Amino acid sequence: MLSFQEFSSQDDQSKLNFLKNADFQVRGFRIVGMFDEIETVEQMRNKIKELKELSDHDPCERKFFWIIKNDNPIGVITLRPALNGFWLHNAGHIGIAIDKPYRGRNNGTEAFKKMCKKANDEYNIKDIITMALTDNIASRTMIEKSGGEYWDTITAADGEKLARYWIKSE
Repeated sequence: MLSFQEFSSQDDQSKLNFLKNADFQVRGFRIVGMFDEIETVEQMRNKIKELKELSDHDPCERKFFWIIKNDNPIGVITLRPALNGFWLHNAGHIGIAIDKPYRGRNNGTEAFKKMCKKANDEYNIKDIITMALTDNIASRTMIEKSGGEYWDTITAADGEKLARYWIKSE
């Protein structure tokens, strides 16, 4: 059973170690690279605070969560409750990254479905928009297993081709 823990100023060395060692290899989850130069828990906590704050160049609220299994982080997931134009065309409401040893075991699908429910129940998002690289079959399958209906293919700001999906609440 998976659970979520929101990134917080209480996150400890084990979370920093996870971020520095995880093998995500996922487009769009640039948060991981943001921690490459961070060496201390205090620096990590400051970076987390910075990521949670809105800025003029990116005024889209983001919620970052650890995906927890057996008391250990296995991935990270982001929820953007209200999309601005940039995020509407480059990522959508939900972004997910699962560490390589935990892929292929339905962890991503379970976490993604739970975040869709959380988005609906706690943030009143009735129609979720999400996307995956057109050639990322695993991510597309996860989205489709979660009720995602293919909407269209777009070209993101970084030039990548993305399959965009709607997940409508029931």
